[in-house]
Amino acid sequence: MFRHQDGTADDLRDQLNSLRDEMTDLRKQVSRQSAGAYRETRHKSAEIGDMIRDYFEAAMPELRRSANQIGRTARQHPSASAGAALAGLAVLGLAAALLMRR
Repeated sequence: MFRHQDGTADDLRDQLNSLRDEMTDLRKQVSRQSAGAYRETRHKSAEIGDMIRDYFEAAMPELRRSANQIGRTARQHPSASAGAALAGLAVLGLAAALLMRR
């Protein structure tokens, strides 16, 4: 009877050692995949950042012209500018209220 228990204990030890080895292999594999995914994500985000920067650099002169034009118009017609600003705030407030309800 004791020999049978010793054999069962040895089998369990062998199975546990096998499971430990499999777990170690799985951890290594997940670690390699995670590192690869991290590098790829970092590379993609750098590309997206470059695209956004290039887009804004190209659009900046037009944005400056528009901002200067709006500034001149606001100085020439201060009451109309205040009314437009209030209307814009009202539209933003309504949009925010609609989004908050969802």
